[in-house]
Amino acid sequence: MKQWEIKTVALAGAMALANVPALAAEGFEIRYNLTGSLGGEIFAPPNQTGWAFGAAATAVRIDKVTGGDGRNITRTVPGGTVPLPAPVPAALYPTYSENVATLDATGPMDLVNFGVGYVTSDQYGGGRLAFGINLPYGHKQQTIVANAATPGLQWSPAIPAATQAAVAAQFSNQYQAGIAAQGSAETGSVKGFGDTELQGGWLYADSKLRVVGGASLILPTGKYSSSPGPDIGTGNFFTFRPAIQVAYLLTPEIGLAAKVTLGLNTRNSDNELRSGNWAGLELAAACKTAIGVFGVHAIHAQQYQDDRNNVWGASRFRSTNAGAFFTTLVPGLNVPFTVQYMRTVSSRYAKHGDFFQVRLIKFF
Repeated sequence: MKQWEIKTVALAGAMALANVPALAAEGFEIRYNLTGSLGGEIFAPPNQTGWAFGAAATAVRIDKVTGGDGRNITRTVPGGTVPLPAPVPAALYPTYSENVATLDATGPMDLVNFGVGYVTSDQYGGGRLAFGINLPYGHKQQTIVANAATPGLQWSPAIPAATQAAVAAQFSNQYQAGIAAQGSAETGSVKGFGDTELQGGWLYADSKLRVVGGASLILPTGKYSSSPGPDIGTGNFFTFRPAIQVAYLLTPEIGLAAKVTLGLNTRNSDNELRSGNWAGLELAAACKTAIGVFGVHAIHAQQYQDDRNNVWGASRFRSTNAGAFFTTLVPGLNVPFTVQYMRTVSSRYAKHGDFFQVRLIKFF
């Protein structure tokens, strides 16, 4: 068999790899702040009203994307047949079995959020109304490396051993090139504005109890495409996110807080995928000292519905994170400044890593 014939045969055998998707499917994220939203604000004065400006800088460092077993996500690579040049009949073509590729997904994302809000001075039902808008700007990078052993070719004994060896060597090269191409297609960097969040709620506060009930509507303003590569936006769909948050001061120095959130998604018009609805629970405990508030917090968020039309199947997102925070007042400005950290403890079909954030809010 001539050398050019061997290359043509091997390339044809690797073409099945071209349809193996890598990290599409809404980016293995939900529209929720996994860095945490409960901090030293638990102790904020209960009578704050008027206009407020907030800003937050978040650094996310992803060390893997997990599958259904909590390990690096994998993808099945289909088997196939390697055609040989004429006059070899199709019955003598070598075959190879389906395989499993492991995807190593890593990368940083740096995000800056700008928010403007207003809290009414008038009371309604004993509490005040609050409205706000939150707009993020971010830089996301991701590196995807796919790994899979080359499957062996199953041969008919009628094919000479020398031909088998030559075709097998070319097939291995092309197979590995196809695997590597899948990761390369998803590797990249993107910058831009993310998805805008509109907020509204009702706030009640007294000397010990703080209650916030309300909802957000997240608009798909961030750039998103179902084609390979990273996206700033999480998808061309809307998310309605009702939530209730309760904080209670056991003493003037000890506070506890909890927040329950639901995420209700519409269908992604770009790829017909509908991410399953999800629920989140956030808990925090804090101690107020002379220099600031120290606390610990945890988040658990997971889908309670399957995804639909997802190449990864049901793909129910689940993530548990734990960490700590510190809040103090900026000297001379009387502005609360919070530093917090979260680490993913357990995850399924989710990005797994470290989350850092600094934020401040100022009432005028």
